[in-house]
Amino acid sequence: MTLDSSSPRTTYEGDLPPGFRPRPGPRPERSVWIGGADPVADAPEKKTRVIGIDAARGLALIGMIATHVLPSFHTATGEPTLQWSLFAGNAAALFALLAGISLTMMTGRTTPHTGRRWVRSAVAILVRALLMFSVFGLVLNVLAIPVYNILPYYALLFLLAIPFTLLRPLQLLVVSILFGVGGPVAIYLINRSVDYTVFSTPTFTDLSADPAGVMLSLFSGGAFPVLTWMTFICLGLMLGRMGLERLSVQIQLAASGVILMVASSALSGFLLNAGGGWQQIMASNPAMTTEDAFDISVYGTPAGSFQFSPTTWWWLAVDGPHTNTPLSIGYSAGVALLILGGALLVSRVWADMLTPLIAAGSMTLTMYTAHLVFITFVDTTTLPMLWFVIQIGFALLFATIWKMSVGRGPFEGFVARVSKWTAGLLVPGQESPGKHRSDS
Repeated sequence: MTLDSSSPRTTYEGDLPPGFRPRPGPRPERSVWIGGADPVADAPEKKTRVIGIDAARGLALIGMIATHVLPSFHTATGEPTLQWSLFAGNAAALFALLAGISLTMMTGRTTPHTGRRWVRSAVAILVRALLMFSVFGLVLNVLAIPVYNILPYYALLFLLAIPFTLLRPLQLLVVSILFGVGGPVAIYLINRSVDYTVFSTPTFTDLSADPAGVMLSLFSGGAFPVLTWMTFICLGLMLGRMGLERLSVQIQLAASGVILMVASSALSGFLLNAGGGWQQIMASNPAMTTEDAFDISVYGTPAGSFQFSPTTWWWLAVDGPHTNTPLSIGYSAGVALLILGGALLVSRVWADMLTPLIAAGSMTLTMYTAHLVFITFVDTTTLPMLWFVIQIGFALLFATIWKMSVGRGPFEGFVARVSKWTAGLLVPGQESPGKHRSDS
């Protein structure tokens, strides 16, 4: 056999068709093997950050600040304000769902860590939870914050989520539904059978004086009870394993959110009105008026309490903000899915325009903590819109400058360094070059 006239004059072995022999000539120099790992098998994974997640987290931050600072109702009419209807209970739920997605970023994204690598990731999450619970939770609460600090609840959510990071998406969906339905039932039973003091913003002093009361407050009696809010964490874990960068997934998220919102609201309305739910609730609470029923459906549980008085199971049909019922959880989950899907879709086209929002969303621990400290020392009730604009403007400006000049947020960097160092110390071994950067 002979090569045709178009064949190169010098051809290297491996590039010839069967039956041909290589001709003499220079060949590329081969690197000397020194016993290291296979460079292909150990190649770093592509590290990408789905910026739409940060955009959604930035929206959640704005929603939390709006809920804390702006009025919840119009004084002239008594009707709820737009920001209350949009963000009350929903912004915090979006935060929790995004926290679940962050956990997948720490544990392998679409390919969960296993073996020793998972143990190291689990230790890092544990350290994060301890820091949030202590420094950003119980210590920060000493300032007598005028709103409910969500961070100690998040700490327990992170802690409980560790074993669930091993599950597959379908398993996580099932667990999320179980928490969404079973959590409110468990809370109802606990509050009916156990007498305890609810600590709205617990401190280390409270924990040492009444540890059972503090834990019951965080799990079943507080503003963000762990037994129901694990729904959002597990849902976020499921979403993080699905590959959120895909257009089809983003569209499905937004559509699923709309369906879940409409279904939850419609079912609640049917059960409470046509089903006679409000009649049963008012019959079991003789002092309750129709105005009270309206307030509960719009503003949530009565002032000074976080859970309903366990007088009738019909309470579980209510879907007001922070009522922590199955339909309330379902509605907030729908809002979270819609906002996340929308943020992911918009970020595909207008990412540059969203740079300040994305920057703020990449360091929400820093921004949220700064917000809590700010409203503790500044009375924002006199000029709420002005103080809202000031806080949002500062958050967007500071985050943009910091991210462009430094990178990771101040508190985010501190938590990441401490958790990574501790995990490496307790679970020694060479860190895989294919590790993922945490999306938190």
